[in-house]
Amino acid sequence: MLIDELAGRSVCILGYGREGKATVRALEKYADGCKAITIADRNAELEMQNEFQISNFKFQTGEDYLSNLDRFDVVIKSPGIPPHPYIITLGSKVTSATQIFLDTVHAKGSRVIGITGTKGKSTTASLIAAIVQKDGRDAHLVGNIGIPTLDHLQYAKKGTLFVMEMSSFQLMDLTTSPHIAVVTSFFPEHLDYHIKFERYERAKAQILQQQNKEEDFVFYSAENNAQAIAAYAVVKMDHRIPYSAEDAPVGTKDTHLKGHHNVLNMAGAWKVTEHLGVKKEVAVRAITHFKGLPHRQQSLGVLHGIRWIDDAISTIPQSAMAALATYGDAVETIILGGQDRGNDFTELGKILAESQLRNVILFPETGTKIKEAIEKRVHTLDLHEVQSMNEAVKIARKRHSKDRTDAICLLSPAAPSYNMFKNYEEKGEAFAEAIKHAV
Repeated sequence: MLIDELAGRSVCILGYGREGKATVRALEKYADGCKAITIADRNAELEMQNEFQISNFKFQTGEDYLSNLDRFDVVIKSPGIPPHPYIITLGSKVTSATQIFLDTVHAKGSRVIGITGTKGKSTTASLIAAIVQKDGRDAHLVGNIGIPTLDHLQYAKKGTLFVMEMSSFQLMDLTTSPHIAVVTSFFPEHLDYHIKFERYERAKAQILQQQNKEEDFVFYSAENNAQAIAAYAVVKMDHRIPYSAEDAPVGTKDTHLKGHHNVLNMAGAWKVTEHLGVKKEVAVRAITHFKGLPHRQQSLGVLHGIRWIDDAISTIPQSAMAALATYGDAVETIILGGQDRGNDFTELGKILAESQLRNVILFPETGTKIKEAIEKRVHTLDLHEVQSMNEAVKIARKRHSKDRTDAICLLSPAAPSYNMFKNYEEKGEAFAEAIKHAV
């Protein structure tokens, strides 16, 4: 569905977060004469203000926010809204901002590079955008990285590149795929939303299942189970291109990035941009200047004799294990735990028990599970269960070995943050604040 096809229709925007608000802005700008807009959101305390030049603008909030959705011509569902049975019965009435964006920019002749994966997608997408922009291309980074797609429709024209990070929530119901699909990794995650692992797998696979067999391409990591998603590809065999660490055009020692996972991110970004005709020296310049993204193994500097590393983006055990592999025995203290989404912490517990770590600090809810996984093995770790970030940081400082000058305190939760924080960004910011005020 094209954005201008919504003119003259009654529209319900289901979910009024960042993407929902961007959808209203796009309707106001491009769907002239949109008959009516209703915001449906579970949050009964939503501030009900019409900030737009739309006369028939209403709110439907609280427990009954899903009532009578069939009365609308179109329902635009935000990605965070789970696939409720009633929503499913609405069939073709339901679409998404991602679907509207892809259909509209495709029609205008723009090309889309879509990046998904359980981990690595934000950095890979950002690297691809940085490289093609360094090459002088008209390119825009959008999507799940926090930049609403519909806010960028004004740039859609022939020759424009959109580099788009895509979550499983955005992908699951798509009937349009990007021209170039990139799969960085695949591990169990979001099972509280998708319920079954197979549903999560199929949602991720939507990034490539609607591609043009003859014209489109799939790039995928040869590691981290990305092959499981690439197996769903419909494009020709010679349009399915794996990449590995050996493909990275530069080593991490020459960049601001650390760890094997970032070698893979650089490799994927280079293979895609090489395909687009970018010269290697341009890619290397862009990568070496790339600073990395916040809350992804981000150094917060040295304070109180400790090097503090913010890896709040770590929401699965595999990402915490990758962070430990990056910093090795320099890690003296690790802060773990968060919302329980049913992940298995057995392997993480084994690695922690066998490590040279001194302190493991554990948040609810998964802290209990991680503790149990550690205690199934012989270990010499000091385990501390805490209820706040301030408490965690105080313990890290108190338990610091005064004779160590290289000691790291690593925040790498291995679980989502939603049980205690709004998101991983808020958790990382709380970590930084607690460090400043620790006494």
